[in-house]
Amino acid sequence: MDSKYLSFELEELLDDKQFVAWILKGHKNKEWSSFINNHPEIQSRTKKAREIISLLKDTYDILDEEDILLMWQNIDQFNKSHKSKVRTLKLRRSFSVAASILIIVSLGILSYSYLNNKNTQYQFASSDITDNLEESRLILSDGEQIALNKDESTVSLDNDKVVINNENTIDLSGRKPSNDKKVQMNEVVVPYGKRTELLLADGTKVWLNAGSRLAFPTKFTNETREVYLTGEGCFKVTKNESQPFIVNANDLGIKVLGTHFNVAAYPDDESIETILVEGSVELSKRKTFGLSSKSVLLKPMQKATFSKDEKEIFVTDEPDADVYIAWTEGWFTFSQQTLEQVFTKLERFYNVDIIVAQNFPSNEKITGKLDLKDSLEEVLKVLSDVAKINYRITNNQVFVDKKVKEIPMK
Repeated sequence: MDSKYLSFELEELLDDKQFVAWILKGHKNKEWSSFINNHPEIQSRTKKAREIISLLKDTYDILDEEDILLMWQNIDQFNKSHKSKVRTLKLRRSFSVAASILIIVSLGILSYSYLNNKNTQYQFASSDITDNLEESRLILSDGEQIALNKDESTVSLDNDKVVINNENTIDLSGRKPSNDKKVQMNEVVVPYGKRTELLLADGTKVWLNAGSRLAFPTKFTNETREVYLTGEGCFKVTKNESQPFIVNANDLGIKVLGTHFNVAAYPDDESIETILVEGSVELSKRKTFGLSSKSVLLKPMQKATFSKDEKEIFVTDEPDADVYIAWTEGWFTFSQQTLEQVFTKLERFYNVDIIVAQNFPSNEKITGKLDLKDSLEEVLKVLSDVAKINYRITNNQVFVDKKVKEIPMK
């Protein structure tokens, strides 16, 4: 049996295919039993993991990923409504149906947190940094932070060197990763109001929009080329059939060989959107308990919308896919989008708060094109003609109201 299991935490056991197969189907029973008997230090963890999986098996005829996620949601709701009772109850070996739910609550809280809050096995070192930054920043794997002192910065990796804005070269050879487990790769942090372009080691080009973060290795040495995104990024991936490129965006994994696509995965949005311009991509939801999830193949000029609440991927044709990547060239193009959606984008582009008046028709849909190279004042002037709005800028706040129709004089 692989010695890696000696260091496995409870969450990792629950997500390991071989361990789950042993519990559910008795695969390699002798090897597992002997391994655990010879290593008493892991017996407590394996016992808890076994109880959780066994209880899930008893509750559902088929151990389906969607059923498991639904179960965890029910547990969370149960825990909230019976919080005071749960604190005082103790686990018992023999239990009724009601008591079994409480056992799952007690044993499963850690797993529930893991399933719903774990960021695809990677935690950004910069998880709370975008609101406090005035410039984009490169965070190297050894923890060093380098300011990118331009509104639209460029970062490129070349062998063991990183070149910033085509002028500052940093030698990465010989650097050791930080002791901080959160800093395992390089990260680029882009605050609201800024944008950054990256050229990764394999030649893949990435545009990062305002309020985004990307984690990436100096070199792609594994079987896959994996990066981690939160916010919005446009990817033009260098083709390599033997080493697929994977973008991990919270609960969604996007696998490609070589293609051009855009991903919008802001934490405060209700969904994650993937727009495919050319090539093909395969989207799949995050695995649960080592069980593979259904994947969806996206074709050019299609949009995949992953609902965070429903945990489902919805695919629609999108003939105007180019509209979604216009921001990489400094344009904000929108077609039949609500004013609320437009305001949200402008807030991120210009790092402002847009405050609308009470009873403002935010669901009204408009179509237009704005030049992001213009100032906020100039953009709002154009928008005021399209959307028929009045606005007032005070510091970093924009107050918006609907224009009152003029009554013609007699």
